[in-house]
Amino acid sequence: MASLNNALDSIERHLNFSRSRSAGIARRLQEAGILPIGAPGVAPDLDEDNVLDLVIALASDVTLHEAPDAVRAYHQMTPGGVSLVDEPPSIPNAPIAVSILVEDARFSVGDARASKIEVSCNWRAVAIHRPIGAVKRFSQPGVHCAHWQSDGHHKSVTINVVALADALDELFGE
Repeated sequence: MASLNNALDSIERHLNFSRSRSAGIARRLQEAGILPIGAPGVAPDLDEDNVLDLVIALASDVTLHEAPDAVRAYHQMTPGGVSLVDEPPSIPNAPIAVSILVEDARFSVGDARASKIEVSCNWRAVAIHRPIGAVKRFSQPGVHCAHWQSDGHHKSVTINVVALADALDELFGE
């Protein structure tokens, strides 16, 4: 477990998300019950999944009040936006796929450290880019990942998996 303050410091150091914005987003996620709150006089302890949720909210580049919805949408994202109803539980959703990728990067498995995670800012989508050119896209069920979801531009934030893995190593050890 890592304290919220340590997580905010590590995120700023490795991923360059400002600590002041990260603290505001974290507070909103706590109010929504997504991140732990702690107790009077006791700092909240985050696990690795909590830190990943916080990073996704920051990368989504949404307003403070939209951050919990961005994380909830992330938890519902499936490969290609297909419905996983009546499918085996072995098919990973976006949080599981990102967790596995980051864990592989932490232990230098394959090309995981050279991969990138692209988080859409104006759509609800996440893409995992492998260095060999393969891309695995996740979106909410029923939304086709290969089609523009709105008129106009598309904005996204790309996270280096190695930086995210290094932040988690700093917080939780190898």
